[in-house]
Amino acid sequence: MTSQNEYNNGLSIDPKNGDIYSVAMDTADNMIVFSHDAQGDIPPVRRLSTPHRNFASAIDDEKGEVFITIQYPPKVMVYRREASDREKPLRVLEGEHTGLYDAHGLAIDLKKKLMFVGNWGNASDYRVAGSGKFYSPSITVYPLDASGDTAPLRVIQGPKTQLDWFGGMSLDPDNGNLYVANDVGNSILIFKETDQGNVAPSRIIKGPKTGLSHPAGISVDAKNKEFWVSNMGNSSATCISLTANGDAAPVRTIRSAPAGRVSLKFGKPQAVAYDSKREEYLVPN
Repeated sequence: MTSQNEYNNGLSIDPKNGDIYSVAMDTADNMIVFSHDAQGDIPPVRRLSTPHRNFASAIDDEKGEVFITIQYPPKVMVYRREASDREKPLRVLEGEHTGLYDAHGLAIDLKKKLMFVGNWGNASDYRVAGSGKFYSPSITVYPLDASGDTAPLRVIQGPKTQLDWFGGMSLDPDNGNLYVANDVGNSILIFKETDQGNVAPSRIIKGPKTGLSHPAGISVDAKNKEFWVSNMGNSSATCISLTANGDAAPVRTIRSAPAGRVSLKFGKPQAVAYDSKREEYLVPN
């Protein structure tokens, strides 16, 4: 396979040139980059070696940086946008004071210079037997340029949040709403980016009409007031209104087979990303 695509779970689009950034979880420790017009079985334009268990990515096109979460040992690594091969990161956020525990989803706010990281809560020191702990799932918030053992500015955490093995996160920059793909909860949770502590979501999208089934990836289209979700449970991508609430039907759904039939082309999509300048969605299998 020339393209080197494997277990895509973090997908980002460079707003300036449309380059496609993909990170591969568990089975391939890398980030691969394709040009916007790439098609077929072609090699990536560059490949960056990353630590094992990467999950999500985000791009700061103003500073030319790419952010990547690492599940375990948990950290956020920041590279030059053009980084390749075994290039070292510009900075790394990691340490006991960061509140990072099994880091997964990632979203950045370039206006307010903030970074949001989703944590599943599993923790241990791999060098010490029996050191395992479990914390409640959380969303930790940092300055965008945070590095080292920096404590979060605030934490969203507790039973009221309903966070449950959540994956992708995407921010609506116009109103500061944070959209969370809540995988095991079969729901989309919407928080205010100023939320803190054990706070309930301002809205919850959930129910049989939504078409949601183990939603894993999410991407906001602020221009068209919609967001897209990739569903691992029913091999589909659903488009939902940004203002939706409760058991709301999607605006439209993409599948490669009719509902109720096995899809032969659209597999188990985990990530989704929106290219706002070219008005295109990318959903890897």
